Amino acid sequence: MPAAARGQSRPSAPGVPRCRSAWCRSWAWGALLCAWLSIDPSLFAQTTVPGLRNAFTAQPLAGFSEPQVEALLYNPPLEQYRWKELDAEPVTRTLEARLVLFGRGFADGAYRLTYRIERAGEPLHSGTAEVTVVFGGFEREEELGRGFPDATHVSYELVGAAAVRGRTELRWSRLHGQVKYLDGGWRSTYAELHPNGFASKVQFYVPVGEDGRFDARLPARVYSVVNVNGAGYSRDAMERWAWDYDLTRDREELFTIGRTELYGIHAFNIVGGPSTVFVAFRPTALTRILHFDADGDGQVSDQERKALEAALARSPTAIGPELRSEDVTVWMNGVPQKIEQFNQIPEYDGKLWQVQYLVQFMPEPRPVPGVWQEIKLEVRSNETLRGRPIVDFGQGSVGFCRK
Repeated sequence: MPAAARGQSRPSAPGVPRCRSAWCRSWAWGALLCAWLSIDPSLFAQTTVPGLRNAFTAQPLAGFSEPQVEALLYNPPLEQYRWKELDAEPVTRTLEARLVLFGRGFADGAYRLTYRIERAGEPLHSGTAEVTVVFGGFEREEELGRGFPDATHVSYELVGAAAVRGRTELRWSRLHGQVKYLDGGWRSTYAELHPNGFASKVQFYVPVGEDGRFDARLPARVYSVVNVNGAGYSRDAMERWAWDYDLTRDREELFTIGRTELYGIHAFNIVGGPSTVFVAFRPTALTRILHFDADGDGQVSDQERKALEAALARSPTAIGPELRSEDVTVWMNGVPQKIEQFNQIPEYDGKLWQVQYLVQFMPEPRPVPGVWQEIKLEVRSNETLRGRPIVDFGQGSVGFCRK
């Protein structure tokens, strides 16, 4: 960021004098405090759900909301699927139907949760569980034993530090399409969707057929992370990531996997500023990882990984490619975008360095505020492994909502 932009402050609006002295600032805060103390306390009473009491209190000046529960019902597309590691016999894996309940806005403490899966008011399945609310929220995942594809709602009741009941609608979107490996080969592959971030244990698993196709009906929402990965990971292919993925609608996808993964993609704009969109991402190139495969067996052993980590302590590009703007292609909603600025930023985690890149572009057409957009990136880097030239390719995407 230019020094001029860092150091400048906004001038006052015409006709509004600045208050520079400490006395003036103190007087202003005192006036605000007096005004606050004169407000009727009943305006900030505890929120309630009709017929029950709860102890959730809205914070002053932060707005008001009732405690709420989100229900996600996952009916797997099939009960079993075949999986084969590169150097092992195929195995059969099982998928379980599950109900996930996320709660927000509750008083911290222990609760007894009762839930019921319904079809237009008709009960299909019920259960109870003990949950603990921490920092106002909880999550609960229940394996159901069988799917309920025709369910429409989930009713719930929580009793404990507060008492709340409600009924939430179930919604699904169809996610289907194909996974393609850039080298034309095939590995057992899956897609894993994390609805609430990596810190949450909840994830929905979608197997990919040996023809590369997948088709699943998933809870409709914006997913924090989508990871498409296969049995060849870190040996002859990497991963394909999608972040802040909008699945509030049906989507058909072609996920392409190469030798580079684009991790931690984040898109943002300056609130109240220009229309510029910023996209940060961390690329990892398989060819650079395999530089540490000293014995040439195609994978980095635990002993070889020590040398890799020592290199990361010295350089952010030990396993991250050196990219220029011409190595990166950007689309927004399928429309190519012109990169206006491209910067390399070392990323430090307290011990190791990795490389982040920051892309800036002026979106065309301009995105509508409050509407989810899709930004896709593709990168290519020229690498060399044991004297052989290799082009490493990576693809990734991120959702973007202009504020």
